[in-house]
Amino acid sequence: MSTAQDPAVEARARLAVLISDAMDGQIAAAEILTARGTLTELGVTSLALLRLADTLEEEYAIELDLADPSFYQESVDSLASRLSGGRLSHE
Repeated sequence: MSTAQDPAVEARARLAVLISDAMDGQIAAAEILTARGTLTELGVTSLALLRLADTLEEEYAIELDLADPSFYQESVDSLASRLSGGRLSHE
């Protein structure tokens, strides 16, 4: 049996930690992993979203378009899927 995890699962777990960090721990990563809805519905503030975007750009070597309103309507699942699939980079 393989112990390798699905990249989407790994991306989702890492993303939950990054969101929690961006929110200064106001929401625990475990709570983020069980949440449904968009990040803003979860309570992620605009400042925390900017912090998260900076971290994602640095950690994943990607460039996010913060003018794109879809970023602000991401769910944990959709963002993790985009991260694991590499669909966030803009060249």
